[in-house]
Amino acid sequence: MSAKKFQIICTSPGMRRNGIAHPATAFYDAGRWSEAEIKAFNADPNFTVRELEDGESTTTEADFEARVKAEVDSRLQAKAEDLQKAFDQAVSDKAAEKATELQAKIDDLQAKLDAATKAAAEKPATEKPAAKK
Repeated sequence: MSAKKFQIICTSPGMRRNGIAHPATAFYDAGRWSEAEIKAFNADPNFTVRELEDGESTTTEADFEARVKAEVDSRLQAKAEDLQKAFDQAVSDKAAEKATELQAKIDDLQAKLDAATKAAAEKPATEKPAAKK
């Protein structure tokens, strides 16, 4: 690794990785993290690793903070959209399941009504009782 420093950006501040809880952004000397630890950060979608060369600024200026915030907001929005899609699909699936159940009940009741109607039509008519005088 040729970087002199690393910046670790965490989209979920307070999240633990490689033995510590991380703020939204922090700078570390190159020797602070092993190559395996850097790979672990890079494999986790909640982290972004920037390698900084000599002379590259490690200050958190307003425009940089805005970029970090935009990245965090973007990832949160994507997660919210994924969750909403999953919720909508679950609701749709449950509604379809319930509609199928209700249609089966309707079909069963219709069959019973048809059978009762047929049975009533096939019964001989009975005489009316004589009216009392």
